[in-house]
Amino acid sequence: MHIPSPEGLIALDNADGDLSFVSHAHSDHLNGVKKKERLIASQETIALGCLPGKHENIRGVKLLEAGHILGSRQLLVEADGKKILYTGDIRTRSSILFPGAAIAQCDKLIIESTYGDPQYRFPDYQEIYAQMEKWVTRNSQCNILIGGYALGKSQEIIKILNSFGVAPVVDRNIERFNAVYEKFGVKLDRSVVGTPEAEEAMKKPFVGIVEMKRAKRYFASRLQEAFNRKTLVAVATGWALHYSFDADAAFVLSDHADFGDLLEFVKSTGAKEIEFVHGDGSMLEKHLLKA
Repeated sequence: MHIPSPEGLIALDNADGDLSFVSHAHSDHLNGVKKKERLIASQETIALGCLPGKHENIRGVKLLEAGHILGSRQLLVEADGKKILYTGDIRTRSSILFPGAAIAQCDKLIIESTYGDPQYRFPDYQEIYAQMEKWVTRNSQCNILIGGYALGKSQEIIKILNSFGVAPVVDRNIERFNAVYEKFGVKLDRSVVGTPEAEEAMKKPFVGIVEMKRAKRYFASRLQEAFNRKTLVAVATGWALHYSFDADAAFVLSDHADFGDLLEFVKSTGAKEIEFVHGDGSMLEKHLLKA
């Protein structure tokens, strides 16, 4: 997908083009971008994605906070008297790490619809954070593994744990992103697998942060044997609202906007033309037509 600008077409995320906008550094938005030299992206996204190019300042282009992960941005372009807003992935509510997505008036809106189904209406963040604290505290005599995506979700989980005095042990593949977060001013208290600090922490019951693919009871049972200590596993994902996981607990923690958030965001932009990407927007469209 491309949108016009005063200086030519801008390729959005994975699209081919000489000038590419990268909304954030999740791998599904970086395909085909790593060899590009002309980029529109935040410095955080360039660092997290190890991108070779540098940000170009383009006439008529503004980057706005998206609230999704570190460095995530929306793209607002004004060309030929028309404003076009591309959201990338957005979270409209403020989280423990970042403010929610900025809202801009536009003529055309291109918006994600990952949770574009009315059944996805998430609890308040403070409620979710409290659930996590209660569960971790109640099971403080056990080893606990919490699964989240390596970039974005894991750092949010670390920050939540830090808020009630827990410094988790993290995998090295998660740590490489933690280091970039800290470079840009996000303090994360943790230790890293393989370091003396982590070895010391694991002599007692500990909380570990792992990637989602490892957050399963089978992996927990192996740790339980290795440490001779009961080990529980949890996951943190918006999909936990309606899907079950091979885990002892599942927290409905998403870095995307839910159905109601998306609906309100669309209305707030005043856009007359709306296009949905990264999900099925048919239910959102139906609700907007009723309004």
